[in-house]
Parts: sequence; structure tokens; C-alpha cells
Amino acid sequence: MSILDQLKAEATLKQESEFAQINEQQQLDNIYQATILPRMQKTFTFLKEIVEHLAYLEKGVEIADYSEKYPQIGALVQKDYQISTDGYGGLADFDRIMQVNVLFICEGRGFFKYELEGRGRIEREVAFLHSKNVPFDWNQFVNSAGVEAASFSITRKIPVRFKFEVDFENSNIKLLINNHIDFSVYSKVFEPEEVDEQLLDEVIRFMLRKDSDFIRLDIDNMDKQLLQKKAEEAQMQQAKWLEEIQVEEEKEREVQEENDSKFFSRIKSPFGKRKK
Repeated sequence: MSILDQLKAEATLKQESEFAQINEQQQLDNIYQATILPRMQKTFTFLKEIVEHLAYLEKGVEIADYSEKYPQIGALVQKDYQISTDGYGGLADFDRIMQVNVLFICEGRGFFKYELEGRGRIEREVAFLHSKNVPFDWNQFVNSAGVEAASFSITRKIPVRFKFEVDFENSNIKLLINNHIDFSVYSKVFEPEEVDEQLLDEVIRFMLRKDSDFIRLDIDNMDKQLLQKKAEEAQMQQAKWLEEIQVEEEKEREVQEENDSKFFSRIKSPFGKRKK
């Protein structure tokens, strides 16, 4: 094959690959337009009306104990709801919605302080607070024991986000919840037809802390899976221990048999031959 023929063949393969990608993208876009976009538009309309009513009512939600990680946060009030699409305030493009965000804060009075020792703990704490978008100040120092330490001052203002997002490549819709309960992250994937008014109502009830039915089943299933996994691990560990015990017993048996053999050989040796 000449170099020209080789280049032509490579160009043909590249064109075929590009056409296949274009066709795949077109198919995905057709699915998005036909099944996903209407659900995202309905989601935006529904949530926008919810946010408008909450803003008009100025209704705060009392949270007695937001965090087990930081119990000193104490009681907070959930308020200041906003809605946005595609990372922009308001509506970016109603005919091409890729995500719908409901944002609000859980806020209390003032701030609280604490100290940590050790560079590793300090670095992990700073990274965690940054990842949760919590407003805080910190100051490093060497304490009286000569150990590297840091003091933290945390503002009682926790940003929360409920986000419906299009997973274009897999033709479904993902819900992501950040910081709603104790800085947790929750995500779940839905088929487009699952995102209906009933689901949205369940999400809102959970968001307003009226009940936890929306995620309770998932949590229960996760607990069951975790328990099952632990049981399987325990069974595997027990089987491993039994195997190790059997190996050790076999070794001990072999050693005992060898010692017995040597013992009896020493006993028999003086009587093995008769004197003439």
C-alpha cells in the first residue's frame, strides 16, 4: 500500500468515527428534547412557584440540631430561598435547561470557636470547611506544648443546595443535595418519566423537613446492604480463621509426630542390637 492509499484509509476511518459520534450526539439530543427537557421545564416551573410562595410567606424552618459533627452549631433557621438554572441567577434558557438549583441557608446567631492540634488534622479540617462552603476564619500557632495547632471560628451560616441536573450521556436526571443534614451529600438518578409532580412534592417535603420519606427507603436499603456486607465479611473472616487454625493444628500435629518418632527411636536404639 502506497503512502497515499494509507493516508486515504486513515482519513476514511476518521470520517466514519466522526460521523458515528455526530449520529450518537444527535440521538442523545433527540432523547433530551423529547423526554428530558419537558421534565426539566416542569421541574423549574414547579420549584419556582414553591420558592416564590416561601419568599412571600417569609417562612423559616426551625432546625433544633443540625449537626452531630459540630453540636456547638446549635439551633438554626432555614430561610432565604432562591432558584436558578445552569448556574445563573434566574432563568438561563428555558428551551435548553440542563440544571435547576434551589438554594437557601441554614443560619444561626454569631459564630463558635474551637482548636485542633496536628498538621494533618488541621489540613483536613480546612479542606472540609472549604468543600462545604462554610464561612470560617482560622489561625495557626504553636501551643504551650510545642505542638502545631490552629484555632477555628465558624460562622453559623450553612449554604444548602438541591440540584436537578441532566446527565446528557446517560439520558437521565440526577438529583444532588448538599449540606441539608449535617453537611451530608445525597445523590440519586432518575429516569425522566420518574420526575413528576409526586416526586417533586416528596422532594419539597423533605427540603422543608416535614418528613424524610423521600430518602428513608434509600437509607434503609443502604443500611441493609451495609449489614449484609458486614455479615459476608464476618463469614469470610471466620472461614479464614478456621483455615488458619486448621493449618496451625496440622503443623503442630506434624511437629508432634516428628518429636514422637525421634523419642521412640532414642528409646529403641539401646535394644536394637544384642551383644555377642
